[in-house]
Amino acid sequence: MHTFTKAGAIVGAAIAAVAMALPANAAEMTMQRLLNVEAEPQNWIHHHKNYFGHRYMSDAQINTGNIGGMKLAFTIAVGGIEAAGARRAGRLEGTPVVEDGFMYYPNGWGTVYKVDVRSGNSSEIVWQMDPATDRVWAAEVACCGNNNRGVVFWGNDIISITLDGRMISMDKDSGEVNWERTIADPSIAETFTHAPLIIRDISVVGVAGAEYGVRGWLDGTNLNDGTAMWRTHTAGGNDSDPNEIAKSTWLDDYNAWETGGGSIWQTGTYDDALNMMYWGTGNPGPDWDPEYRPGDNLYTDSLLAMDPDTGDIKWYFQYTPNDPFDYDEIAEHPLIDVEIGGTMRKIVYHPGRNGFSYGFDRATGEFLYAQQYVNDVIWTEGIDPKTGLPTSYNPNTALQDYRGTATRRDGRIGIHCPRISGGKNWPPSATDPVRGIMYVPGIEGCQLAGTNQADHPINKGGAVKPRDSWTGGRFGITMDDMVGMNALTGREFGEDEVGTMTESGSVVAIDVRTGATVKKIQVRYGNRAGMLAAAGGWVMTGYLNGDVVAYDSDSLEEVWKFSTGAPIKATPMSYSVDGKQYVAIMVGGDVSGGNRNTWPELANIQFMHAVFVFTL
Repeated sequence: MHTFTKAGAIVGAAIAAVAMALPANAAEMTMQRLLNVEAEPQNWIHHHKNYFGHRYMSDAQINTGNIGGMKLAFTIAVGGIEAAGARRAGRLEGTPVVEDGFMYYPNGWGTVYKVDVRSGNSSEIVWQMDPATDRVWAAEVACCGNNNRGVVFWGNDIISITLDGRMISMDKDSGEVNWERTIADPSIAETFTHAPLIIRDISVVGVAGAEYGVRGWLDGTNLNDGTAMWRTHTAGGNDSDPNEIAKSTWLDDYNAWETGGGSIWQTGTYDDALNMMYWGTGNPGPDWDPEYRPGDNLYTDSLLAMDPDTGDIKWYFQYTPNDPFDYDEIAEHPLIDVEIGGTMRKIVYHPGRNGFSYGFDRATGEFLYAQQYVNDVIWTEGIDPKTGLPTSYNPNTALQDYRGTATRRDGRIGIHCPRISGGKNWPPSATDPVRGIMYVPGIEGCQLAGTNQADHPINKGGAVKPRDSWTGGRFGITMDDMVGMNALTGREFGEDEVGTMTESGSVVAIDVRTGATVKKIQVRYGNRAGMLAAAGGWVMTGYLNGDVVAYDSDSLEEVWKFSTGAPIKATPMSYSVDGKQYVAIMVGGDVSGGNRNTWPELANIQFMHAVFVFTL
């Protein structure tokens, strides 16, 4: 059951009457518009601003010369802060989309809002659609927070997803639901958290839930009628392809790929000229018991280049085979056309959770480069310049040792440098296509973890039930626990080699032609929010203490800051109305006990859910 609200009144059967009172219809969102976002720079009509995933605002009205005068224009209160189950609220991690002065966004539980922001100094909620997600259920099985990262345009509709595995198409003008499709299976903890990728009449989404023994997949929906088109699994690959090789890389005798993870957390990118989309996949499951799943475990921790019409995998690259660190590569894979060595190249690039920034030819998958961008990397001495594989990777073993840093059932402690959250997590980077620079919200430091031997699911003779946590991880380990590690590994890891166990953050400027870091600053908080880049010569992000901060694109010197007073885990965006530029960011999210211990000043920070909008 869906609930529609207009001007505070509940609207059911009388939805048509509501629609009559709404503003005039905007133009339909065609594929032509989606391909040519430069023709309407005032709007933010993709989740990532464009198909290439740049998150770049070409309006330079707000620039480094005047951004110091940017002020708060207005705020919009957002629902979903109500407590439910094991977690406090549906936290805000979304990016609003804006078309001609109307803003659309979800809260963490999937309620979708349409807001009139045309006045520039206030807002009015036009309608809201509550998908009636079972909040208690979602709070128990959504591994990493109750999240909905965005909605998207198609035709005259808004396309959204829900935590409990549904896709909903609603009328952009009225909020009335046209159709709904149940795609994922909540009974086994399959969840949706990311905004769909719209390509022509196809909506592509992927499932999360690897921490519960879910087998990952990507799925295509026909937007004309809400029917299924195709499904391609990540763990174990495409079941309909007779030449599929992925299952052969799971070297157990109980088909570990059936519960092998490979989640999807972040919206993919797309190249229309190649008709190819690019998705990053999550870690294999169980996360910290690689002995349960010997082998490389394709297609987890991978970049998949896929045909959106069929779901066929055209090429792939796996970053960390047999991953024992939870270094999933679920983050964005932006695209750019640049000159490299005197030749124009079409590349796809990625700031890896494993601490390296990668580049590939996006047509062929040819590996181009990998460069370290975080301070501490210990699991490999580098990346092979020919293959792109870690130099510590051994193709002749089913269990990767990774220089003795991999966790094992015999009690050996896993040494995670970068941290489990990676050198960068899901929050998206931004790219200035003029400078050819990607701006990465980095995470610095190291972390320790061990193995608790994973049992089989009940359908394979074990005790693990559907929706049971199934990570094989043991935590709360300190450097003191590492005494005697040399007896198990033949090596002794000291403080100097491992690096700091205290988490901090960074903002990293990376040349997308080479992967080289051209500028880097250290910041106090490990980055939980994404980046916005702007033609005005600045980049912006947010932090757990509530600060929204803009930096000079070249020097990374701070040029503007505003304190919202509540944690930020979303990504800023920008739009214009009547020639005036605005910057907006969703504010509101929980702060874990671990984060409060790391940063004591966050011990008493309060929750608040709102959209903050700024302008000159």
